[in-house]
Amino acid sequence: MNKIITILAAASLAMSTVAAHASPQPSNLSQGPHDVDVGEVSLHYVVKGQGPLLFMASPGWGAGSNYMQNSMTPLEQNMTLIYIDMRGNGKSTRPVDRARMSQSAMADDIDRLRVLLGQQSINLLGHSDGGTIAIEYALRHPEHLDKVVLVAPYVLGDTVHGAATKAILDLWTDDPHYRDAIREKRKPDDGKELTDQGFQKYIETILPLYMSDPVRFAPQLASTFGDTRVAAYARYAENYSNKLAPRNQAKELGKIKAKTLIINGTVDWVCPYQMAQQTQAAIPGSRLSLYANKAHFPWLEDPQRFFKETSEFLLN
Repeated sequence: MNKIITILAAASLAMSTVAAHASPQPSNLSQGPHDVDVGEVSLHYVVKGQGPLLFMASPGWGAGSNYMQNSMTPLEQNMTLIYIDMRGNGKSTRPVDRARMSQSAMADDIDRLRVLLGQQSINLLGHSDGGTIAIEYALRHPEHLDKVVLVAPYVLGDTVHGAATKAILDLWTDDPHYRDAIREKRKPDDGKELTDQGFQKYIETILPLYMSDPVRFAPQLASTFGDTRVAAYARYAENYSNKLAPRNQAKELGKIKAKTLIINGTVDWVCPYQMAQQTQAAIPGSRLSLYANKAHFPWLEDPQRFFKETSEFLLN
């Protein structure tokens, strides 16, 4: 009898230990910064706000999540935002192999974080290359995604991007507000990898291209990107990974099951609205909201509309 009791007690202890490791620790969702081991890397994320969780996918090319933290605060009034630095970006660590800097690997990191935070399913917002990662998450983990907001998303395998981008840049070539930025953007690639400082200077030079009116929205740009320090490693590693194992998301968009809202400006040169239109047409039941004469950061140029429709979509 004592032996049976001992065995049962040991089994109970083992089950409790497994449950403790599997269950999320309350501190993981406390307000402020966190670092968690998701396998290959240590993932840095910041918790802000109150209400239902919203995972925030920042770009994987080196920007980190600071710019989103600085400008997405209205969403924090009714939702708890989980701002994520993707692997190799911001304060998250790098994988040993730069081939593991793909959007697929970053999407899987989000899912590991979901598990660690004890969520059966999530809502997700991704901007630009963060939208690419959000699309990848929707394709790789459909059973764990309820709603997704794609803000100016870039779609791997898209066919309209090149011509649409050229048309906008050609239109702005002689505009003094964009001239230096376009000249920098169109410089031939000499094949040399930039340092962090060189990449930072490059981004700061071309930043006006990301706004429909860089003079009018200069204060918003300054407050949003003032503390952003880009990582050149992430830019080159993500590109290397994509060349090594090319993805064609465009052909798979029809598989997305999550409720999807796509938001895009009509003068966005880097993620043109034509690409958003094709994305909306391919994702069943998705909705596209176009912002006339707005560029790559619609929430900076039309915050009232952006935060209202985004909140309504996610909370209703």
